[in-house]
Amino acid sequence: MSRTIKIRQQLKQKTSLKLTLVAASASLAGLVILLIVVFNMTQNEQGHAAQSVMTFKNAETFQETTSVLRGSSNQKVIKVIVETIGTGKSVKMASMKFSTKGTSLPVEQNIENARLWFTGNDPNFIPSQQIGLTISKVTDHPFEVVTNQELLTGKNYFWLTVDVKPDANYSAAAIDATCEDFRIGAISYQPLISDPLGKRFIEANIPYYSTGNYSVNNLNAWNSRRDGNGVPPKQLHASRNSYFIQAGHHMISSTGTSLQTLIVERGGDLRITAPLRLNYMGIAYGGVLENDMQEKDVHCFSYFSMDNGSSYIHNTLADFPGTSCVFEPKSNQTFFQLGDLNIARPIEWGNVNLEIQSEGITNIKGVFNHILGDLEIRKTGSSGGYCMVDATENIKIDGSLLITGGEFKGVKSKSNDKLTFTIGKNVVVNGGYFADADILNNSGSTDLNVAGDAIFIAGTFNMTRGNQSVLKFEKGSISKWIQKAEPNVILGNVIVTKNHELQIKSESMGDISSGHKLIIEPHASLMCGNAVIYGEGEFHLSDQSTLGVGHQQGIASKGQKGNIRTTDRYYSSGATYVYYTQSQPQETGVFSTAPTEKTIRCLVLNKEKPGLALSLSSDLVISDKIQIYKGDLKEGEYDLQLPAVSAKN
Repeated sequence: MSRTIKIRQQLKQKTSLKLTLVAASASLAGLVILLIVVFNMTQNEQGHAAQSVMTFKNAETFQETTSVLRGSSNQKVIKVIVETIGTGKSVKMASMKFSTKGTSLPVEQNIENARLWFTGNDPNFIPSQQIGLTISKVTDHPFEVVTNQELLTGKNYFWLTVDVKPDANYSAAAIDATCEDFRIGAISYQPLISDPLGKRFIEANIPYYSTGNYSVNNLNAWNSRRDGNGVPPKQLHASRNSYFIQAGHHMISSTGTSLQTLIVERGGDLRITAPLRLNYMGIAYGGVLENDMQEKDVHCFSYFSMDNGSSYIHNTLADFPGTSCVFEPKSNQTFFQLGDLNIARPIEWGNVNLEIQSEGITNIKGVFNHILGDLEIRKTGSSGGYCMVDATENIKIDGSLLITGGEFKGVKSKSNDKLTFTIGKNVVVNGGYFADADILNNSGSTDLNVAGDAIFIAGTFNMTRGNQSVLKFEKGSISKWIQKAEPNVILGNVIVTKNHELQIKSESMGDISSGHKLIIEPHASLMCGNAVIYGEGEFHLSDQSTLGVGHQQGIASKGQKGNIRTTDRYYSSGATYVYYTQSQPQETGVFSTAPTEKTIRCLVLNKEKPGLALSLSSDLVISDKIQIYKGDLKEGEYDLQLPAVSAKN
């Protein structure tokens, strides 16, 4: 489709025409004639592009190399990453073939029960989706797992695990595996490297398994066989003994004791009410440890590890029990009480859940400096209790910040202290109360640096109580703003940073308060859709930035019309203005620009359907280019001035 509109040439010489998807024709006697050609991508073309055929790209393997306990189950041996491209109909992984090459002989004496797990696009191992059947007897011959698993676009993660036998060899013995090949449909493929370097060496421990719901320090609570047909340990505290709490067994440590190694397996749980001193404490996927021990100045576990999907409950004002801690990103640490944790070494936490039951103020300063998963605030006590920090603090959250209950009041300070959250994914408010400071006009401030989405479903979110707090969208990706009608959202300064795009996916955005600004930095984008931005503060669209205008009334500099309705509004003449959505008919709106009046760098028209119209509301000068993908541009009684152009001799 092509369309000619009335335009007027700017009076400049020897400049080149910069029109993307716009062509300039030849000149005659110094007269330049411009023809705007509108290119429309049909729905069929869009559908074809979106439904590109899914195909195999490549496959990689990675070897687990940490040591492994005799008698332990579901131990990772090899990870296989199968990458696909294309978003069309999914292809299926038909089967995968492995061998135990590198495992100490005889293989069947050392390992059993090979299982294959699938975690989709998630690179974190969680043994919740097994594909294919368990290979109970594993030998030195290759074995095939029939998978019939649909693949996802991008990287697909497969994990081979085995159970290590209680009587496995341990003198320089190891477990290892190779991914020989796999079939997608009827075609066989091999990883780039089938046999990655490394192996897992078997420790010289002597395993014992729980026999029921008993006290940890009861000899008869343990047996050398999982089915209870073995023998109990002769001495509980022997240095090579390791203890496994099995599924369905609920054990307690109510009197002080010391052991070498204890593992809480899937479906098992342990409650500690008296010091249980361990060299190694491990919680496997689906295992639970509750710490009710009240003794202070006691770090019970020299080494404390938690697998993805495991849970630790801290129900004490005493110290955190681990001296050296390794927590996987999807492990869970829940705090019913906090107190002074007296952390021996910095901890990288998994998913942290604050569900404080005690009264009063809870200070999290110096505790959760790096969280690999999410930080969720569920409850902050009774009788006006709340969480805060009392000095400058930096908290890095690789996952999301979730406010679902209780009250978090940022900085409680009389100085210029700053609390900085660096959030790798989303900030979500679905109940409770979140503020940047504990009292109004606090000299401290809170910065929320968000790489993902801002989602407001219920509760209160207030960023105006401190001194110039900032909600910042960063990391050069795309964020979405989703806000329901129920929550109370009061915004201070909001900044969209360079190379980042914020898309408003709701009808409104929280009010920009007086004395604060919503700033779209150079090379950043705000796509408003049909949303309206209110408030007594200022909207500031910088040079080289982009504003997506979806409201039927466009944008305005005055009055309550269009997408932007803050008290003060600054539209840069060096910005790009994108008119989109299916609003019909849409107006550009009457708005002033600076430093050059009635001028914009680039106009983009990309409506959701062909034939939808955009009408000029005033004369407009385009200083750089115009892009028309879909829709009709109607100038009416107004002039549209395009960039200067000169004929080439």
